[in-house]
Amino acid sequence: MKLIYCTECNDIVCLVKGTDRKCQCLHAGGRYLDNLNAVYWGTAVPLGLDNNSLVWAVRRQPRTGWGDNFNAFVIPKECATFKFIPEGTDHDVR
Repeated sequence: MKLIYCTECNDIVCLVKGTDRKCQCLHAGGRYLDNLNAVYWGTAVPLGLDNNSLVWAVRRQPRTGWGDNFNAFVIPKECATFKFIPEGTDHDVR
């Protein structure tokens, strides 16, 4: 799962296919182009969640106490499936 973190307002936004999603201050945004590839712009830092570990943690959600950890990571600046594009650029650029 791809997300963006805005360094201006500290908002974290989950991206969806076909719709531009922006942070609260509107300085960062992104969207999925298809089921794998996405673009982001502005003051965004790309983040990823390990889908398998997230699903495992959700399935094991306890009634009380601490839940299981899952893996999240900062995506490198150069990534074949998550590309930075300058604002004003056509967001369908690959």
